[in-house]
Amino acid sequence: MNAKFILIATVATVLMGCTSDKSPSQVYLEYNSKVIDGINYDEEKAYYSKRKLQEVESKFPQYMAQMKKSREEVIDFYLNFSKEVAKCKEIKLVSEIINGDTSLLEYSQRDICGNESNSAEKQVVRMVKENGWKLDSVEVSL
Repeated sequence: MNAKFILIATVATVLMGCTSDKSPSQVYLEYNSKVIDGINYDEEKAYYSKRKLQEVESKFPQYMAQMKKSREEVIDFYLNFSKEVAKCKEIKLVSEIINGDTSLLEYSQRDICGNESNSAEKQVVRMVKENGWKLDSVEVSL
């Protein structure tokens, strides 16, 4: 009976370790890797906070009218553009500040596609905790 208890306790500990929350920077790096690999819109939406998703969705009619494209064409354009930009940027975490259910990440970035900029490039990522860390805003300075 004692051996069974130890085995159950060990399995429970391992399983709890597997379900531990990822840090905001881990979530962002996972997201960034998926963007580079070619994320689809449904996958991308899972990384957005409720506020960010509402913001993105509310802009589609404007972009569709400006670009004279369908919703799907606008999404494809956006995803391809994001992929091309992300694959040319090597990012390195500078700071990660977590304050309760919000976090602020700052990354330095370096162009690796030969489009060197003369100024310091960075990304500032704000995240909120909504059933895990979600992107609330991303500011990229090139």
